Order: sequence, then structure tokens, then C-alpha cells
Amino acid sequence: MANKPNKSYIILSAGTAGAEWTISGEIIDTDNAVIRLYTRLIRADNKAVEASFYFDFEKNQQIIGLLSSGGSQGGRSSSVAADSLEPDAFEAPVPYELGAEADAQVVNRTLHNGDEDFFLLIPANDGQLLMETTGSIDTYMEFYNAETRDRLASNDDGGSGGNARIRYRVEAGKRYIAKVRGCDSYDTGSYGFRAYFQALVRLSPPDEYEDDDDSSSAKQIQIGTSQQHTFHTPDDVDWVKFQITQPGRYVIRAKGVNSNRLDTNIELYDSNLNLIGEDDDGGENLDSRLSMRLENGLYYLKIECYDDNPDQPYTVSVTAE
Repeated sequence: MANKPNKSYIILSAGTAGAEWTISGEIIDTDNAVIRLYTRLIRADNKAVEASFYFDFEKNQQIIGLLSSGGSQGGRSSSVAADSLEPDAFEAPVPYELGAEADAQVVNRTLHNGDEDFFLLIPANDGQLLMETTGSIDTYMEFYNAETRDRLASNDDGGSGGNARIRYRVEAGKRYIAKVRGCDSYDTGSYGFRAYFQALVRLSPPDEYEDDDDSSSAKQIQIGTSQQHTFHTPDDVDWVKFQITQPGRYVIRAKGVNSNRLDTNIELYDSNLNLIGEDDDGGENLDSRLSMRLENGLYYLKIECYDDNPDQPYTVSVTAE
């Protein structure tokens, strides 16, 4: 029944000799924060209504989730109801209370055509924050400084399946915004959002290029050469910079030293730190590979890993194609 919002339904048609009744009705999504279920007992021979009544159900996440799943195949629905937390926007995000992994709350929401959902995160202490979506639809997430509107990170498929996942080291008291949308226009339906602090675990010794966790500490890499780095903590991010002196097409790669199963992600920035390209799995299996035409100038490259426990070093290289 819930898969047919604003449409009629038939629950039961039964009869005995000389008589037949049908129980039918409609589900109406009203403007008053309730779902109204009409039901009628109708005599089949003359269509007379023997009885009529209705029930009102207050909208909640469970009912909204049921309604939003109507007609969806693999999370691809052209008609999905807005959830009870709408409307929200960058200027009016939904507050989210951060916690530890064990007790992190999951906020269930829906994405309809053209929808974007915004969550406000204000950490009480410094630490590594993990944000992720759950569910079966393909989500895309962006992470912002709420005050400056600078985009700090983004992700498509860093979580399980088509779910998004972002790790970022945050500062106590700062305001951050996590924005979630469907990866494509047909990626609509129900999903969950949660965010929590992760314990900082050292996985391997820092490499010789540390500290290189931001653009201001990026180390130079020469065109046609490679550097070997490690992700020595789960939230480790490495930055390199390079100079193009001959315009042309260049290939930028970040791949595991021992196998192509290290899940790297790269983001390319111009000299003004404007994002101009990014890639997650464009290489072999989980390696990242970006091919772009570049003009003369200085460029910055940010490399991160989506594995919870990176099991090998990686090499980064920039070569002329």
C-alpha cells in the first residue's frame, strides 16, 4: 500500500452467494504533516458504500522511508517524497550531534530529484571525523567550512557500495557542513547519514616527505619521476606540487607499491587552489589516474586513501602523455 502514494488500492475482494464486497481506498499525503489512509467497504453489485472511515498517521522517518521507496528499482525512483527535515539549505542545515563510532546516530533521509541535504557539524574537540552514508542509492558528499564556504573534501564511492565516505581532521568549535546529493539525477530514494570520531592509529612510520598534510607544506615532484609515500595514519593526506613548463596532456597517478588494490584518491588544484580535476578509481582496480591537458604554471596535488587500514606504500607520479 505504501508503495502507491495518492493512488487507490484494493486490499480484499471477497464474496458469498448473492453478495460481494470490496475493501478499497486511497493513501493521501496531506499538507498537515500527516498521512491519511481512507478505507471504504463497497458492495460490488451496485457500488454502494456500506462503510467509510479513515486514519491519520503522523509523519515520521519510518513512514517517509516507506513512501519514498514506492516504485523504486535499485534506488532509482522518479517520484520520491521529501522527508520531514526539509526544507534545508547551506544557510539552514540540519544539526547533527557527533558521537563515538559505537553510538553514532543514523539520520534517515530521502533524496528526490534535484535535492541536496545539508548537515551542520560542530565538533567539541579536535580529532579525525568520519562521515558516511548508508543505503542502496549512489550518493555524493561534499564537506565545507561553514563560515568561509571553502570546500574541504568530497567523495563519491569511498564507502560500501555506492555510499560516500569522507575522513577529515576537524578542530573543536568550528562549524562544518556536510552536503549529500545523488551522484546522478536518477539516484533518488532513502539513505542514512552518520558522523563520528575515529581513534587515531599509527599504521606505519611517516615517510621522508612529511610533514606534507596541506598545500602550504607540499613537496616538489619533478615531471617524469615518482615519489614513494605512506599513509601512516588513517586520516593522513599528502600534498605535492609540480611546475608545468611545456603545455600538453599529462597523466597523474597514485598507485599501491605492492598491488593495485590500494584505494587512492587524487584532487588536482591550480596555483590559486581551485579544484580543476579529481579521480578515485580511474586506474587499475582501485588506483587513481587522471589525464588532463595542462598549461604552463604551478599545480598542487592532494592524495588520500579510502582504506581503513592501508596495507602498503604508494607511488605518485606526473608524466607527459
